[in-house]
Amino acid sequence: KRPQVRYADTPQPATPYQAAAQVWDERIGSGRVQAKNWRLMAFGCLVLALLMAGGLVWRSAQSIVTPYVVEVDKTGQIRAVGEAATPYRPADAQIAYHLAHFITLVRSLSIDPIVVRQNWLDAYDYTTDRGAAVLNDYASKNDPFARVGKESVTVQITSVTR
Repeated sequence: KRPQVRYADTPQPATPYQAAAQVWDERIGSGRVQAKNWRLMAFGCLVLALLMAGGLVWRSAQSIVTPYVVEVDKTGQIRAVGEAATPYRPADAQIAYHLAHFITLVRSLSIDPIVVRQNWLDAYDYTTDRGAAVLNDYASKNDPFARVGKESVTVQITSVTR
C-alpha cells in the first residue's frame, strides 16, 4: 500500500465530478508534489552552479602572481631575493659580468662551428631587436664562420669600467 500524504482534511465531494477529481488527485497528487519538489531542487542547483561559475570567472580574472627576482651566484647559492614589483637595479658587478660574458660570446672563436653557432645564439639572447640588427651588421662584416678551423680566439676580459 502506498503511503498517504495528507495536508488537510478534504471536504466531502458534492458532485460526482468533484468525487472523480478527488480520486484523481489522490492517485496523481503525490507524484505531482514530488515532481514539483524535484523541479525546485533542480533550479536551485542550477542557480548554485551559475553562482559558482561566476565566482570562478571572477577569481580567475584577479592577478595573484607576484614575480620575484632571485640572484644566484656561480655555485648555485641564492644570494638575494626581492619582489620584481620594485624597480630592479642591477649592481655594477652584475652589469660587468654580463657585459664581459656578452663580449666573450661575440669575440671568441672556437675551432668547432657548433660551439661558434651556440655562442652567437647565446649572444642574440642578450640583445633587443635593434641590438640584433647591429649584431647582424657586425657578423656580416666580420664573418666568424669564415675563420672556423683556421684559427681560434680566446677572450680574456681584464677589466670592465662603467
